[in-house]
Amino acid sequence: MKIVIPSVDSIIRTNKFCSEMNTQQSILLDKGKIESALHTAFYPGSEPFQHGSIAMLAGALCFYLTKAHAFQDGNKRTATYAAVIFMQSNGWDLQFDDNPEEELSELTKIVLAATSSEITKEKLMEWFETHKIKME
Repeated sequence: MKIVIPSVDSIIRTNKFCSEMNTQQSILLDKGKIESALHTAFYPGSEPFQHGSIAMLAGALCFYLTKAHAFQDGNKRTATYAAVIFMQSNGWDLQFDDNPEEELSELTKIVLAATSSEITKEKLMEWFETHKIKME
């Protein structure tokens, strides 16, 4: 099965969607930063990829997109949505606690921790790997 890799345009559309959900304007600061994040996450450009499984690739994608700061707003939301969409496009999803009593989901907390350098890219990738489920 061929892996479906997101395009720069799909990442830009994802930011537009995230921005509209939060009544913000989608402002692209640097398209090259998206290209760089995609190239780094999916290095060497064809299978086998450096980062391994679909879930590990999703974690790397999320990490590199958050660090890229390609948009004025919504970088973390865009990166998170892009990673989940990437997984779903390739037959996988995430399963994690979403306690309604807590303000932030487990996924949001781990992405925020990675973005603020509280955890490493490898820890974020491992989190995606341990929370993956095969879609039926």
